[in-house]
Amino acid sequence: MGELNLPDVEVVAKKVHEAWMASKRAQGVTSRKSETGEEMMVPYEQLSEPCKDLDRNTVRAVYAAIRAAAEE
Repeated sequence: MGELNLPDVEVVAKKVHEAWMASKRAQGVTSRKSETGEEMMVPYEQLSEPCKDLDRNTVRAVYAAIRAAAEE
């Protein structure tokens, strides 16, 4: 199978973060802190790099699963 044309990790990480915030807001959550105390219920651009990495790593894991499934 050829190389999959997946969107840039950073673009999708931002969308994942937005979806996560929307889900939390729908549950009535207005604040969520990281283990270091950083507020995570802010726009993606305002997150620290370590917090952005949480979303990036989610995207990378999903992309790896997509690639593995495509090879089956």
